[in-house]
Amino acid sequence: MKFPRSRRIVSRGDFQRVRREGKSFAGKFLVLGFLHDETLDEDIRLGLITTKQIGNAVTRNRVRRRLRGIAQRIGERIKPGHFLVLIARNRAADATSEQLERELKWMLHRNDLILPKENPDLD
Repeated sequence: MKFPRSRRIVSRGDFQRVRREGKSFAGKFLVLGFLHDETLDEDIRLGLITTKQIGNAVTRNRVRRRLRGIAQRIGERIKPGHFLVLIARNRAADATSEQLERELKWMLHRNDLILPKENPDLD
């Protein structure tokens, strides 16, 4: 699942709305903010936040690329109709892609935001 600009959260107001009206769940590497919205019938909107506390621009961009790649791999399984905001914590810079993906799947599962696998043998 690709995340073109139309599927991303880009406006400050949308980020603030998720923070104000939604829920959040913290992990070791990431903080997941989410908000259900009926206007997003068959879609999700994803926003990424990487602050300067993580490191320099190269490090922040690497973390963002990893998170976008993970979202593309598991995006089809995320329940539609949600705004999702992923905030990378300081430890995310040192984490592997596998660790980030495992934590994101765990957080989505804990908050009932992920659909069951269609064919469990493939994943």
